[in-house]
Amino acid sequence: MKPPSKSDYLRLIQPVIQGGPAAILKAEGFAGGSLSFVRSIGDVNQEVEFGLFVRPKHARDSAQLVLNTHISPTGVTEIYREMLPSDPEPLDSCRISAPLESIARERVSVWLFKDEVSAASLEDNVLRAVSNSVLPYLEGASSADGLFAMCRDGVQKAASVLGYSAGNRATLGAALAVSIGKVSEALDLVRLAYSENPNLRAQYDSVFSFLEGLQKA
Repeated sequence: MKPPSKSDYLRLIQPVIQGGPAAILKAEGFAGGSLSFVRSIGDVNQEVEFGLFVRPKHARDSAQLVLNTHISPTGVTEIYREMLPSDPEPLDSCRISAPLESIARERVSVWLFKDEVSAASLEDNVLRAVSNSVLPYLEGASSADGLFAMCRDGVQKAASVLGYSAGNRATLGAALAVSIGKVSEALDLVRLAYSENPNLRAQYDSVFSFLEGLQKA
């Protein structure tokens, strides 16, 4: 007997997503199709995206439903590009993606299903995750100020453990800070992230030059 395809599993789970979860998201201003829901708040675009892993290693007879969030503060892309002209993909770099597991406010179980009954049984779990974790997280990330605070918290957490924070999150946070007139806080953030690591300090030298120039102006 031929195993179910991804399309087969999709047909099972779509009614679940299009029920209560879709209603809650649409009540909060999201519009969407079968697995993806989007909204814009000012210059901040947000997406709640459901996905499927078919026959994962831990459950060969099932599919796993997953949930990811994506946030794109489009209003800071030009600032980011000026700060870090060496980045070939500034639009992608200004996108903050997070799976449910990293933003959940309560323990999240693995969402497995293999038939209509097991798919339907997931609806309460999905509803709870959307209401209690996803929407509060996105509400806090609906403005440049909120996103800057999110970036700063992540950088501070990494720096407290490693002494630095690799990656572009500090640069994105700095661009957000500049967009709301917080140049000094932007500079403090990149210093915290990169100054103690010579390689990072060199890699992000243009960010320091940009911010130091703004501060002197």
